[in-house]
Amino acid sequence: MSIKKNFVCLLTASVLVLPVSTSGSVFAAEEQKASAKVVSIGDYGAVPDDNTDDLDSIRQAVAAAKAAGKSVYVPPGTFLYSDVIVLDGVDLAGKGESSILRSTNPNRQAVQLAGSGSSLRKVALTTVPVTTRLSSSISARVHVLPEASGFAVTDTTIDGGSSAGIIVYGKKGGIERNTIRNTLADGIHITGGSADIRVEDNTVRDTGDDMIAVVSYEKNNAWVSGVKIEDNDVSGGHARGITVSGGTDVTIEKNKIAYTGGAGIFIASEGSYRTYEVRNLKVSKNEIVGDSRNPSIPEKGGIRLQATNKEPSIVNASFEKNTIRDSADSGILILGSTRIEASFEKNRIVNPVNHGIHILRTTVGALLFEKNKVENAGGSPMYNQSRAEVVSDLPNSAPPGGGEEDTYTAARGTPVIDGSVDDVWINSTPLQLNRDPNGTAGTARIAWDNGALYYLFEMSDATPNALGSEENNDSVEVWVDERNAKNGTRTEGDYQLRVGLDGSLSSAIRGFDLSKVKKAVVKREGGYTVELAVPYTALTPKVGDIIGFNASANDDSNGDGKRDTYLSWVDKNLPYWADTRVYGEVKLAD
Repeated sequence: MSIKKNFVCLLTASVLVLPVSTSGSVFAAEEQKASAKVVSIGDYGAVPDDNTDDLDSIRQAVAAAKAAGKSVYVPPGTFLYSDVIVLDGVDLAGKGESSILRSTNPNRQAVQLAGSGSSLRKVALTTVPVTTRLSSSISARVHVLPEASGFAVTDTTIDGGSSAGIIVYGKKGGIERNTIRNTLADGIHITGGSADIRVEDNTVRDTGDDMIAVVSYEKNNAWVSGVKIEDNDVSGGHARGITVSGGTDVTIEKNKIAYTGGAGIFIASEGSYRTYEVRNLKVSKNEIVGDSRNPSIPEKGGIRLQATNKEPSIVNASFEKNTIRDSADSGILILGSTRIEASFEKNRIVNPVNHGIHILRTTVGALLFEKNKVENAGGSPMYNQSRAEVVSDLPNSAPPGGGEEDTYTAARGTPVIDGSVDDVWINSTPLQLNRDPNGTAGTARIAWDNGALYYLFEMSDATPNALGSEENNDSVEVWVDERNAKNGTRTEGDYQLRVGLDGSLSSAIRGFDLSKVKKAVVKREGGYTVELAVPYTALTPKVGDIIGFNASANDDSNGDGKRDTYLSWVDKNLPYWADTRVYGEVKLAD
């Protein structure tokens, strides 16, 4: 080769490699710049898609990032982790749904946010398949600790989980633009002393319980306050759409809520969970479609107010310009036995199966209704059975209250507990349970002597099943206030007791002595019979005493081991599971 040709080749080669060299230096500079701000979990040994636990690598990267004041980066791929990950003042982010943190331990799935300024962004949290619901905070997918402040959970996908999607105890935080689906408990749960929380632009689907919930438990001795729930899209939850059970200064605005098992929006002080009252609540411009779809869920209604614990329970609550369509119950349903102070203005209710607005008989308080529209209701536009102070521009279609109440009696005598109907029962009033959509029905009776109360259920059931447990079996329940004290939440002399078709006994009362209960369950053509003898827990009985009482039954009609619906002697909408004041009354006769 000539010197000239060799020179040309060298020149050409130098020209050709020049852009590569320049590009590489630019890329290296960008990487160097990024690495100055970010610690990748890959730097500490995490390898995507290798089916190996990356927990130690993730924790090392988090520790290094905290020490250096950097963020943690999750590259694309699936990374497994087997225990809790704690972000204490650290930001962890990925590339979106392609950056996957997959939990392999349903008992300890949480990514915990602690300290000041922690954040979780642009990752996907998935899990191994789970079927057992858990209730601990560390089994939630994201757990914001009480000491956390200035936190953020944004642009993150949560798919599956044994508990809640996000559970919050912190302050001054945002939960925004996340997608949460297929959790066994709530989608987003805000509790403890959480304050100043934004829940905005999230999508929640198919949760095992409520989709978004604000709950203030008395046991925590702390209120949730200053929560804004806005522009969220929630659909398909097993229970309720958006819940506030105890809390103050809460706004629920411009949310889309569709196809909930229970109520679309649920506002309460709950006796069963001992939650605080709700104060200073604004619910406006929400769209609720197809609520109350699950017959096994007792808490129904497009917007449901339930006052069963604190006195008062709901104060300074306003409901304005909401639209409720195709409710499988009543559009607005108000009930309980403690005071409610609320106003309803310019709401639109379309095609409810039952009433447009239904106020149950035990409701007390002051309620204002102005300029609401009810279209094509299965019942009445306004059906007020209560003696609350109600001002409404819709006429009330309920019969006027007052008059003599029916008298229900328990016969004196000692029946043999063998599942056959002794003559003792003839003089006891049959208490008729409602008939469920599957045709199951029944009656309950009470008898008494000096030592015990006796209960007889005669159930008509074409599909008797006992393939689950507790309320998921075909079963009957008694709810008893022996002294008719009407304390609200259960106390001395109050109990609940369940008997399954398979003869199993269970109670929601912790420590209730089931060994003292005598029972008999007899299957027969077209149904089954249950007899019970329960010694008194507080009452020394005499003729003329009144006991507070309700009878209920559970029905698994399709044999899948889960309750499909339930029956009750008192109105099914009355929260007898949480409030002894709504029980019926039965007199001990001679």
